[in-house]
Amino acid sequence: MCCPLPVAVDSTPRAALAFSIVTTPHDPDNRPPYVPPPPPLSESELNFGNQGGYAQPVGPAPKQLQISFWLWIAGAALLVLSSVLILTEREEAIKAARDAGGTQGLTEEQFVTTVTATLAVLVTIGVVLAALMAFFAFKARAGRNWARVSLTVLGALIFLFQMLAVSQLGLLIMLAVAAAVVTLYLPASKQYFDSVKRAG
Repeated sequence: MCCPLPVAVDSTPRAALAFSIVTTPHDPDNRPPYVPPPPPLSESELNFGNQGGYAQPVGPAPKQLQISFWLWIAGAALLVLSSVLILTEREEAIKAARDAGGTQGLTEEQFVTTVTATLAVLVTIGVVLAALMAFFAFKARAGRNWARVSLTVLGALIFLFQMLAVSQLGLLIMLAVAAAVVTLYLPASKQYFDSVKRAG
């Protein structure tokens, strides 16, 4: 009976064998494979961003929008001044209310307290409206369209508020607000708002 022939067993791990096949002899130094650079962009791809495909950087606000911003700031400052002047006209307001027959059913103390409280409410409303004007003006200058809409609505409210007691200062405030609203919707301003919206 013949003895079986000895069989040589390769003890090299399969992973090492596979690695040696990949790196030898084509890449003995185990260098990374060469990757060619990408081809240059075509003209259509370069112009794609101008068509709204990519967000483009937005430049500074146009001159018309800057004018609108400062008109809103000026209007807010005048509105605060007008509100403060209301407190200095307390005696005139009491006299006017008394002449109009506002003392019916009220004692003198109650009447004065009511007039003073009414003036305080008007001052508070004026200051709040002025603060909102400044806040929305900064946002509108940054290209936020919702701020432009808010300023339009706020402008209408300011007109109604100033109509409660028409004065020279009140007329000046209404003129500033009217001009500020108009400049918000000029073509250059509208284009700026649209570009900011496209840029996200």
